[in-house]
Amino acid sequence: MTDQNARTTRDRFDGVLDAEELASARASGARLAYCPLQQGWVHHAEDEDDTAPPLSWQMGVLRLHKQVTGTPVYARPQALTLRVWVEDDLATYRALMSDPSLWTFMLEERPGSLDEDTARALIALSTEGTHHKVRVASVGGQPVGQVRLEYGANSAAAELSYWIGAAHRGKGYGRQMVQRFLDRLAVRKPHITRIAARVHPQNLASQRLLLACGFQPCDRASLGLAPRGKDKGDWDGFVFTR
Repeated sequence: MTDQNARTTRDRFDGVLDAEELASARASGARLAYCPLQQGWVHHAEDEDDTAPPLSWQMGVLRLHKQVTGTPVYARPQALTLRVWVEDDLATYRALMSDPSLWTFMLEERPGSLDEDTARALIALSTEGTHHKVRVASVGGQPVGQVRLEYGANSAAAELSYWIGAAHRGKGYGRQMVQRFLDRLAVRKPHITRIAARVHPQNLASQRLLLACGFQPCDRASLGLAPRGKDKGDWDGFVFTR
């Protein structure tokens, strides 16, 4: 398992290393990381796609992923990474989502209350289903925002939405999150060639973010963006094509 040929056939989500493989990898000095999604040690490479579905998803739906203490999958403490929400994020998730300012330009209405059970259900929903992909942006292990891609009836098109917690705005995290997500999406799902987004007319920061990431203003009718949620048809349409 330590030579290059073996490595190329055993990627991060091909399953955890058994005791013999782990001992051999450590003896050879191979780079390892503990994967909290698979509950075990795996090979770690900088160029691996962090939006790939975890092996555990192939074995059945998990209500919440467990976070295990130890060496994180991404060792760079200040780098923004994308991952799924996990159970240890519950308190932070509630704090971020309970901020009234977060909902000013959100498509959905703010929940009347966000108790632990509701937050747990929302996190579980984000990891389930085949109609969307949700990733949390994490810096130093702490969630700062979320990006979501909703798939449409047209397999080549999808709709992007995102948010950044109030305490983390103005630091460039939103642009990093969206750009990284788009880059990984180009590798994992190259068949998606058109990504739409809708933005509240007063949300100038979000408009600048999308333009910086390669989106262009576009007529809503051409995108098929029907009124939805708080968008009554008056939000601005943007499109990213490749």
